[in-house]
Amino acid sequence: MFRKLLSLFCVLFLRLGTAQDLTPVASYEFKEDSIYQKQLNLLTNSYEQTQEILILDSIAQLSFGYKDWETSMDYAKQAVDLQPNAQRYFLLGGAAGFRALEVPMLSSLRYVNIMKPAFEKAVALEPDNVAYLRAQVDVLVALPSLLGGSVEEALQLIQKIKKQDLYEGLLAEGSLYEKKIENRDRAKEIYDQLFLKLNQEYKSCSEAFIEVLKNRRRNFSYDLARISADFGLENEWGLCALSYFESSYLFRDTVPLAWVYYYQHIFAKKTGKEESAEIYFNKLENYKEVFPELLKKVNNTKL
Repeated sequence: MFRKLLSLFCVLFLRLGTAQDLTPVASYEFKEDSIYQKQLNLLTNSYEQTQEILILDSIAQLSFGYKDWETSMDYAKQAVDLQPNAQRYFLLGGAAGFRALEVPMLSSLRYVNIMKPAFEKAVALEPDNVAYLRAQVDVLVALPSLLGGSVEEALQLIQKIKKQDLYEGLLAEGSLYEKKIENRDRAKEIYDQLFLKLNQEYKSCSEAFIEVLKNRRRNFSYDLARISADFGLENEWGLCALSYFESSYLFRDTVPLAWVYYYQHIFAKKTGKEESAEIYFNKLENYKEVFPELLKKVNNTKL
């Protein structure tokens, strides 16, 4: 369960700062989900009776999956206070980060002040964990220097990531130039290196590549697709990654389904598949009240 949750928020912090990537975080009406509420009540009652710390973990993870960030923060904090470890700090930081995106700017500072030290402690406890390092980079990229953002520190961590996982390192480095330094030309060069590496190691949309997507963090496939579409790189790789992401989409995903449809529409237009483009445009119409900017993006996108 924790592995699934871990994959969800490695890139959430990019939404906190100025960014070319405008993908929002999906929301979920968890209060109306009777199944979730029943599970939550059973677990909280069980904890009241047993005081077992693993039940705190279960509650924090369950509520995180249902995007109930406040509940996840509450129980992750209780678990951290009782027995701190890297996973618990990481979960606490992730829940606080997502919550920061739901509230007004001034209110978000409270959650940022929980998120940042939680991730720092996770990295301190497991300094070679790529997921934790990547999250720390994203924090440094997203936050202004006044709140602890730092290009220099991010670059140091990126070099460490690249030695352990070149793909994640290149994604992190590209995001730094794209979103923090705002040098799209350099970001494109870095992303191009990533696709070159993929071409060297896999055949596009081969079973081996799909297996890679299955075993990496959840948003890895969406990241490849967005970069491919936004930077005009390797349509075949981007479309394959996005198709996998759409086919395995779950309500727990933090990328709104509407944005998956948007990029499917873009890829269809790029590859001359007008019928598919029309199908995805019609799907986008269902979200025009929730994401009116998407239809505007479709009309403004030059292919």
